[in-house]
Amino acid sequence: MSRLSIQKYKDMKINGAANANPYELINIVFTSIIGKLTAAKAYIDRNDYEHKGIMIGESISLFGALQDSLDMEKGGEISNNLYSLYEFSQTHLVQANVNNSKEMIDEILEIVKTIKEGWNSIPLDIRNQYLEQQSAVGA
Repeated sequence: MSRLSIQKYKDMKINGAANANPYELINIVFTSIIGKLTAAKAYIDRNDYEHKGIMIGESISLFGALQDSLDMEKGGEISNNLYSLYEFSQTHLVQANVNNSKEMIDEILEIVKTIKEGWNSIPLDIRNQYLEQQSAVGA
């Protein structure tokens, strides 16, 4: 991929995120974590530990962003459970990084994929209702 193509791709990702609603943004984060952790496993296979560490570090940061996005007051037990799960994932990824463990990365990938599946299964009418409520609050 040429430098121009890479820059166009990055610009599309940035513009897509800038125009995304909160539901889509969370979905983008889940997808990004999955991509970064998959790349980290490939870097382990190539003994490219520098790039593996970068991918895992970025994933850990994205879990932090997910934690920050939780509404602990309104979300109640679900938000508390997700917060703990994201914290577990961060800690587990630190260990995976230290141990170059693809198996530990796979464990976190399964968690993220499961959460993403649940997120994607939220009915469209519920998503739209939430977005309308958020628009009314922001208006």
